[in-house]
Formats: sequence, C-alpha cells, structure tokens
Amino acid sequence: MEAMPGLSCAEAVQRLAAYLDRAIAGEELDRLEAHLQACLDCCDRLAFSRTLDACVKARLPQGDLPPGLEARLREALRG
Repeated sequence: MEAMPGLSCAEAVQRLAAYLDRAIAGEELDRLEAHLQACLDCCDRLAFSRTLDACVKARLPQGDLPPGLEARLREALRG
C-alpha cells in the first residue's frame, strides 16, 4: 500500500469545520487525524473551533427554521 502524503497545517485548518460537522471520511479523515495527532498548534485550533462551535450553537434559538430558509440557503450556496 502506498503511503498517504501528510497534510500541511493550512490544509488541516481548512478541514476543521468539516471535521467538527463529521462531513469528512475515509482517507481524508485519516490524513487529518494523523496530522492532529502530530501537531499541537492544529490541536489548539481544533479545541478553539470546538469551543466556538459550542458557544454559537448554545446561543442559536431552538426550533424549526422559518419556512423556505433552508432551500434559499442551499440555492445561495450553489450560486
């Protein structure tokens, strides 16, 4: 099996949001987790991102989204 190339810190940081959302898997996840095990700076950034994510989620109102908001957001992201 061919060795997987490592991630740079910049590449790892770009993937932290997806990592927190559990939106990456497979080789990409393996590469990121290997980088996080070896890099204290990126581990610190991950810890900060987790704390920030938790604070934002705690301040968001609970309940359903207004009708059509999700569809409008998805359309805006596609455009």
